[in-house]
Amino acid sequence: MNKKVIIDIGLTEERAAIIEEGRLVEIHIERIEDDKIVGNIYKGKVINVLPGIEAAFIDIGIEKNAFLHINSNVDPHDKEGRGEIGMPCLPPLTEDKVKVGKEIVVQVVKEAITPKGPRVTTDISLPGRYLVLMPDHTNIGISRRIEDEKERERLKKILQQIKPKGAGLIIRTAGWGKELKDFLSDLDFLTRLWNKIKKRARKSKAPMLLHEDLTLTYRIIRDLFTEEVEEILINSETEYKNILKFLNTLSLSNLKGRVSLYTGEKPIFEEYGIEKEIDKALQKKVWLKCGGYLVFDQTEALTVIDVNTGKFVGKKDMRKTILKTNLQAAEEIALQLRLRDIGGIIIIDFIDMEEQEDREKVVKKLEESLKKDKTKTNIIQNTELGLVELTRKRARRDLENMLRTSCPYCAGTGRVLSAETVSNMVLRKLEELCKTTRAEAIMLGVHPKVEQVLSGAKMLLIKQLEKDSRKTIYIKASKDIHMEKIEVVAVGRLKEVKKIKKMFG
Repeated sequence: MNKKVIIDIGLTEERAAIIEEGRLVEIHIERIEDDKIVGNIYKGKVINVLPGIEAAFIDIGIEKNAFLHINSNVDPHDKEGRGEIGMPCLPPLTEDKVKVGKEIVVQVVKEAITPKGPRVTTDISLPGRYLVLMPDHTNIGISRRIEDEKERERLKKILQQIKPKGAGLIIRTAGWGKELKDFLSDLDFLTRLWNKIKKRARKSKAPMLLHEDLTLTYRIIRDLFTEEVEEILINSETEYKNILKFLNTLSLSNLKGRVSLYTGEKPIFEEYGIEKEIDKALQKKVWLKCGGYLVFDQTEALTVIDVNTGKFVGKKDMRKTILKTNLQAAEEIALQLRLRDIGGIIIIDFIDMEEQEDREKVVKKLEESLKKDKTKTNIIQNTELGLVELTRKRARRDLENMLRTSCPYCAGTGRVLSAETVSNMVLRKLEELCKTTRAEAIMLGVHPKVEQVLSGAKMLLIKQLEKDSRKTIYIKASKDIHMEKIEVVAVGRLKEVKKIKKMFG
């Protein structure tokens, strides 16, 4: 696979783009003003316990108290209670272990998403280059992305050799093909790190930060810089040099030749067309190659994706037209979920398919396409109506919420009052002013679209109002006035209002 990582180090943020086969598939953003806390380990203090929802709130020393499921060691996205790579999780916490005032060590697994605080777990995991150390586990596991049975068997034997007493280990995807010495080196580093954290925890009083995870650039190097990455391009000379040093620390000096410093005049994301791709990823509509399209509707509760044939009407066979559109949609949806980093509950409304065989083909294509996504995704249900329900693990804000905020005019609904509706509001406002003021003239300001409606058939109503009230009415249009707003520009003597009208032209 042709894979490239492009890193943009800016004044206020770091951004990393993952390119596969020439397409942007992931975008990671970390801002200076945002406290990046996912992966951090804290000594916290239990502030409140809510038995009814099996949850506790933990003070970890930040603005919002962290949220802990009392049985947080069971993955909520996995009904069988199995971990990310198929390893049994810890037994659920019991309420007697989480009492108000008690100090406990927790790790942040999900950042604060308004209005909720961060999500934490007592199930600590320390990622290295090839291994993940689980201090409180006793089992071993291998990444699901390593599918070759012979390789899995070889790695299992290595795990059995090196597993420390009283702790569990996971071999990460980067461990494919690595030798015993590579894993021993990684394990030595992680063991020493855990001992430091335990020592700090014993000496510290809650709330206290015990361990801070790496910043974005170095997490990308640690977690994503595998043999399949052909190039890492970065625009900061300082960070370029630091990456080379970091590769030495990870015993990856053989990969130094794949790291390059970008020295072009254009901003690095602009040079490689990434800015345009980010803009596209924020749009609701996504076009498919066949002429069909997807529509994304995100809410706090869930995301709905609608599939449409659009321009694609096929030649003769409607069944083939629908199947082709749905197959392309399945592939594109998997990519868009990854690119937009959409998590939680996702409903896909594929075009209705009458044949069960076709529905199975589409779901199979979706499953195959989702395998490229390292974030855990589960397909829950596929109905006869073409609705597919799935869940995708959410650890941080999605791209939409990272880069955008609610519209101050429509309050996040994406809709405003129509010009017709506002024009009726204007007429009511004029009636009110004509009855309550002795002024000779009235001047209102509105959006041009509202003025266009008023100057049409409704102008007769305004003229009638002038006649009945013996007042002169002026309507001023300005694109600077919001669609829903009605401004009372002037109310007074006719001569004075005329002067004001001339000022506005």
